[in-house]
Amino acid sequence: MKLKAALVFGCATVGLCLDTRDLQRAKAKVPRAPFKGKTFDSMSDVLNGHMKKMFPKTKPCDEWTAADLQAYQSILYSYKHEELSKIYSDSSDNRRMIHDSIEKHQQEWSKSNSDVAKMPHMQKMHRDGHCHEAVMWLVHHVPAPEQQTVFARIPAPLLSTTRHSCKPSATDKEKELCKAYAAQVTCAECHSGTGMLFQDWKDIPGIIPEDPKYPGVARQRRCDQGYLPTCGPCEGIGGPYWGDGLDKFQPTNCELVTKPEDVPVADRQRPEFAEQFIVHQLGSDRLIRTQNSVKGLIPAIYSQIRSTLWYDFPLGGESNGTTKDGVAHLRHDSYYDDLGYRWMDNGLVTEIHTQSRVERETNITGPMLSILHGLYGWGKYLGGLTCLADPVGVPVLGGTVDTKGIPHSAFLEGADYLGRIKIGVEYDGFKLGDKGHGDMKAKRNMTVDHYIKWFLHVYVDADKASPTFGQPVRFYGPYSGFAVYVKFDKTVPPANVWTDICPDNGWGESESKPIHPCKGKTIAESKSQIMVVEKVHPEVCASYLNGTVGDFDVSDGELLKGNFGTIFMPNKPKEIIV
Repeated sequence: MKLKAALVFGCATVGLCLDTRDLQRAKAKVPRAPFKGKTFDSMSDVLNGHMKKMFPKTKPCDEWTAADLQAYQSILYSYKHEELSKIYSDSSDNRRMIHDSIEKHQQEWSKSNSDVAKMPHMQKMHRDGHCHEAVMWLVHHVPAPEQQTVFARIPAPLLSTTRHSCKPSATDKEKELCKAYAAQVTCAECHSGTGMLFQDWKDIPGIIPEDPKYPGVARQRRCDQGYLPTCGPCEGIGGPYWGDGLDKFQPTNCELVTKPEDVPVADRQRPEFAEQFIVHQLGSDRLIRTQNSVKGLIPAIYSQIRSTLWYDFPLGGESNGTTKDGVAHLRHDSYYDDLGYRWMDNGLVTEIHTQSRVERETNITGPMLSILHGLYGWGKYLGGLTCLADPVGVPVLGGTVDTKGIPHSAFLEGADYLGRIKIGVEYDGFKLGDKGHGDMKAKRNMTVDHYIKWFLHVYVDADKASPTFGQPVRFYGPYSGFAVYVKFDKTVPPANVWTDICPDNGWGESESKPIHPCKGKTIAESKSQIMVVEKVHPEVCASYLNGTVGDFDVSDGELLKGNFGTIFMPNKPKEIIV
């Protein structure tokens, strides 16, 4: 599982919702001055300084071998993002990869290794070239979430400050190796004298500026893991929201109980969910899904949310899980309570995610079946029942899963502990069966441990006298969703949750679908209505289509992605069945 997230984890998994910072860095052709060096060696020194800030485990280039670097680059290649590659290729950018498969790279490396073995005096140049290429791949091809999680936990190479060149008398074999080296250090063409557009906090366009009308509120509305100064215990805690502005969310009270350095690790409540559970939550959601506010491109849509989430991924001490083929399951039924959505069967949207061990190992996040209940039964091309191939995967919530030798977990790996705080947790007193969405202003003061990972914040009950002690109680992402867990059952989800169109989600019969009733209907018997809306890995939807993978319909429309639901909006309705 890659961190890109279904529950409340936005899109922090490999290969999907690309962060705006990544896109801006990829499209920027000229690096900024703070990342420049007038000469090759000064450029390398400057960029090494930024590498040390970005990655806690770095090793000088001369502590690596070419073979070590090639193995590291093979891992990097498996995490590269196709959208970034396309940007570089379409613009003939020097950052584009020379080959379109890791096998072709490895074939070239094997030949170079064989040549260098016969010319020991070329070994340093050969190795140094790989250091430069590896750093370029890491910075420009790997998305920010994986940089800050996967590759922050393992050593990263630094750049060599030595610039190599071939003598005029070089042999043909030596010239061939020099040519390969020159292709690996093309970053010098941009960074010598100009600098690299790195993920420095000042470059992040989503930072919300302070407003004198709301002093001190900006960093409460948003504070990400990479911010400088780093986030304080009461920063980034957010609250219910109905817009991106400081006047479009409801701050909550917060006071420091204990600084992070004063809370022993053994005393901190772990940011860990159960391996199997059912949770009912209240909160807010934002469509279109984006982690940074990019005004003027796509208008954002907002709603207050009620949701049921079922999660089933028992690990039982095994890193791949104890289910058949290591399959993880997650489903959420979400009611969009704002008036603009209620016409669609009370705004009910369902998403069902699965991911197998094989899919995790091959960096495929698995299918997501989306049910827009107001359009279910009205025909294949209205988006009532769609399978989105390889969207976000299943977050590892109840433990740690080993993938390609690297541990993955939603918050147990890579999260920062920000301390113990007392905050007003919203919707106090709400019970299932109560009418409406709940009172956002009714708050219960709770002592919680605050964790942050990327732009996501989770709060775990740290009050030993509380009935939910040690349990996550609240989640917040500035543009990816806000949720309070009003009812949490550590139980195995019913089997029909994964097979039925609309199982009992606990919100009552008054919320049942009035048009094209779906009670008792299964996904299998509705397969003729499933529309596949993804071109990259459509084969993963075969499980919903009885194994048929050769004849897919690819949609012509737009997916509006939210933290609690995804709505497909076709450009032209092609078929309506009443």
